[in-house]
Parts: sequence; C-alpha cells; structure tokens
Amino acid sequence: MFDATQLSWLNKKFNMSHSYYFESYPPLFRPPPNISQIQESNSDETESLLLDSHIPVIDYFKCTTPTISTTKYQDVNEDRNLISEACRDWGLFRLVNHGIPVTLLNQIEQHAKKLFSLPYETKKAFFANSTSTSTTNFASPISYFWGSPALSPSGAALAPKKGAQENNNQSLQWMEGFNVSLAQLSTIHYQDLLLETFRCLLEEYGKELSRLATEIFKILGPFESNYMSIDTGLLRVYRYPRCPEPERTWGIDTHTDSSVLSIIHQDDVGGLQVYKDHQWIDVNPLPNTLIVNIGDMLQAMSDDRYMSVKHRVKVNKLKERISIGYFVFPAEDTIIQSTKYNPFSYADFRAQVQHDLKTLGLKTGLQKFKFS
Repeated sequence: MFDATQLSWLNKKFNMSHSYYFESYPPLFRPPPNISQIQESNSDETESLLLDSHIPVIDYFKCTTPTISTTKYQDVNEDRNLISEACRDWGLFRLVNHGIPVTLLNQIEQHAKKLFSLPYETKKAFFANSTSTSTTNFASPISYFWGSPALSPSGAALAPKKGAQENNNQSLQWMEGFNVSLAQLSTIHYQDLLLETFRCLLEEYGKELSRLATEIFKILGPFESNYMSIDTGLLRVYRYPRCPEPERTWGIDTHTDSSVLSIIHQDDVGGLQVYKDHQWIDVNPLPNTLIVNIGDMLQAMSDDRYMSVKHRVKVNKLKERISIGYFVFPAEDTIIQSTKYNPFSYADFRAQVQHDLKTLGLKTGLQKFKFS
C-alpha cells in the first residue's frame, strides 16, 4: 500500500513520459519527466478476471411491469422476491432492462473523460467553492477531490488526524472524482459550455436513478418513507488513473457504503470486486447494466436481513477506468429504529464515521451503534 511519502518508486517503475496529458493527474500520480513513453493500451492485456456468473441478475422491467396474463401479479411478486433474495445472500445484484438510455450513459462517460483530461489545476479552479451566473454567486453543486473517497458534507476530502495514517496504514487511494449534489444541480447554471452540458446530463441521470432507487426501496420494504430521502441523492464520478504497480495500492480500498442504496455504472475496463464467502469476486463490466448494492443504512433498518456488502476497486497499469456511483440516504434527522442497533440518525452515523476516519484512519461503521 502507498502513502504520500512512499512514491519515489515512480521514478523507476512508471515507463511513461511527462506529457501534457499527465498534467491532468493529481501531482502524486504523475510519471517523472525523464523516461520513455508507453501509450495507453486498447488491447485486452489485463489481469484475467474471476468468473462472476453467480452474481444475481435482476430484470427491472419484469419486477415492475405486470404481464398480460391471469397470473400477472404472481409473476411480478416472484421476480421481486429475487431482489430480496439477492440482497440477503449477496448484498448486491446486476440490474438489466433498467430503462436508462444507453446514449445518456455514453454521453456522461464522454464528458467525464473530457473534464478529467483537463489540467489538474484547471479542474480545481472549475469546481472551487463557488461559481457565478450572470447575476449572483452560488455554492457549486459539484466539487473535485482526489486521493480519498472520504468526504465532508461540503464535498471536501477528509484528511486523517496527524499520526493516524502511519499508525493505521491508511494509504493514498489511486483515484480522483467529482462529487455531485443532485438536489442543488437545478439551482445553478455554468457559463462554461462543457460544464453546463455535464451538469444537464448529470441532472437527467440523477432523475433516472432516483426512479430506480425509489422502486427498489419499495420492493425491499416496507420501511418508513423517510428512511430514504431522494433529496439526499448524490453522484460520484470517478477516474482511476493508470498505476505503474497496481498490486501495491487500490483505487478504493475495502469498505462498505454508508448509503441506503448505491447504484454503480462502470465502463468496460473492470476493477470492482465484492467479498462473498471469504473470497473476492470480480464484478465484470457488462454493457448497459448497473450494479445495485446495499449500504449500511439499509442493513440497519432491515435488522441485518440485508447486508451491506464489502467491496473495493482495483487499479490498472495500462488503462484508466471511469465509474459513476449514485448514493441515497435517509432524511438527515430521521431516527432509525432497529432490533439490532441503538436508535440513531444518519447525521449521528456520518459524524461517527468522520470522527473515526480522522482519529483512527478507518471506518468502524455500524459496529459503534450495535446493541452490546
């Protein structure tokens, strides 16, 4: 595992030139300027992936649309039971026939790649604390971060307390991203055409994902309606840069999501892994499919019937990877009642997670709230 003080190996290992393109990488991810170049590979010369043929596949259309037959509602209920079974046994499933246009997903990927390829300093400036319209200033609904997926409510990366990183081996994670507050996207318009187009695409995508999350949450219930609030929805658009020694670090290290539900779109590179039956399984990218996984909040409100799945992201030596995650949470001050956990709100949970990250360098999660 790397941390910020252990990157001198780049000068020996990363056989790429310091071209303009690599100015888009955060400084600690850049190759040195005095070595020869390796072009980004379009081949399939990557580490072979473990078969994920047992990951449950759910047809969204069948789960939500009765067929024209005398047993139409029985058919729908059987398909819905498959979702519950997948969430109990795996904590995730692959969603097909979800109704999101493939053109929308492709456009978001293309615009994300354009933005990520901008110089690092330009990205920081684009998504600074505020941006302006013709008349006034607003807080930007999009923030830029890198090196850690742990963010404050404002979207800023959380730095561990001095000493915690060394004591707990918390490392630099090989990724950068845009954090997007969906509730705020419609309140602002960017003057830059690329940013404004990106904003519009994300807003449309957010509406599609809110539709999916709402229906899936209903199927997995019944739960209190404010146990999941669409207004809390956010997107994370990630880029995982090429890494010279991918065996020494992670794009995102092992974790569970703090959300109620998470919905992931990944490009064709691969890298997502889930933990099941004491082994890691690669979640192979398949065109026009989404990965839905259970978060900590849904585990608590379901009395551990549904399990928040451990997962992580590998990095690649030859290829960059783009993924887009949607995360939705309970209303901020809603008290979650459970037979397994002391009553708590999502605000309580988030504060505890951020405290643990700053002081311990790791997330303890639901264990802090479990009945003793």
